[in-house]
Amino acid sequence: MGDAAAAVESLTARLRRYWRSRGRYGRLRYWLLFRGLPLGVVFGVLYVADGWVNGWVISYEVMLAIRSPADPAVRVGALAWLLSLSGWLVAPGVAGAVAGYVISAGIDARRRTRFDVLFTEDDDE
Repeated sequence: MGDAAAAVESLTARLRRYWRSRGRYGRLRYWLLFRGLPLGVVFGVLYVADGWVNGWVISYEVMLAIRSPADPAVRVGALAWLLSLSGWLVAPGVAGAVAGYVISAGIDARRRTRFDVLFTEDDDE
């Protein structure tokens, strides 16, 4: 019975191993898992909270800047302002970051000669 208990890894040990092994991922997957996912969770929680308080249609319209957070139909303005700001800044920023990583990965995959080799200065000439 002692061997079975020793074979089961504790939750903190599993989390520590997972956190230390995050370097095994490629750039895009690393960014999505450790940067994009937490931002998405925060954004989703903010949207759900605002949806419960102000209504789903109003929250959607505030997030997409169709409706102002200062509109009289918005019940809790502070939450709507946070959602509007995150919809205006965070969502396009995350989409742009993912697009940038995808494009740079495509360029890196097709690059045959390194830049430092291409642009070396010859002292002989």
